[in-house]
Amino acid sequence: MAMSMAELEAEIKKLKQQVEEGAWAKDYIEIWKVQSLYSHLYHIGRMSEVPSLFAQKTPGVCLEIEDSGIYEGIEGVRRFWTTVFSDQMAQSPGHLALHMTLNPLVEINKARTKARGIWHSHGFASMGRGGNLRQFLCLGKYDMEYVKEDGAWKILKFAYRITFMCPYEKGWVDEPIGGSIAGSPANKPDKPTAQFMPYSKYRINVMGPPPPEPYDD
Repeated sequence: MAMSMAELEAEIKKLKQQVEEGAWAKDYIEIWKVQSLYSHLYHIGRMSEVPSLFAQKTPGVCLEIEDSGIYEGIEGVRRFWTTVFSDQMAQSPGHLALHMTLNPLVEINKARTKARGIWHSHGFASMGRGGNLRQFLCLGKYDMEYVKEDGAWKILKFAYRITFMCPYEKGWVDEPIGGSIAGSPANKPDKPTAQFMPYSKYRINVMGPPPPEPYDD
């Protein structure tokens, strides 16, 4: 039986909605892949490849990890991943650094050109020099913004908000922070740290940042 005009219009509307939902799901997965690729590159010590995941032409690129301060622009991002966290750092005996990206909550604008996301991150690390290794348990959140550049999703704003990086032997209650990026001679940010509030047993812990808000458009 032939469809009426009203039935045809309803079917077209339904198909358009399915196409839009499919496109949104594809964007979500592509953003997830970018974030996961960062985690894997960091884990295997290919730090110098991380800047390729960032927007190369879009203004507003920045990076902040723990108490590093803020690195601005793609050149600032490259500087961080070739000096503070470099390929050479990962080549020392006994070195281990893993920060997983879990429980994503991503908001994408209707135009599908920009997105915000937050990810829990559990981690493990062992680092030190001259055979004097220290082992750490890590917890934090990745607070991210993304932009679609030349049809591909890229990182625009990268922030890792630390909850704790505690010595394995002591735990996060007694020593929540066992190291500092700010104390590294190689660390030369463009601006001071914007947010640094790790766990403390002496106050109520906020556990921010909160989930991202949906876009208005």
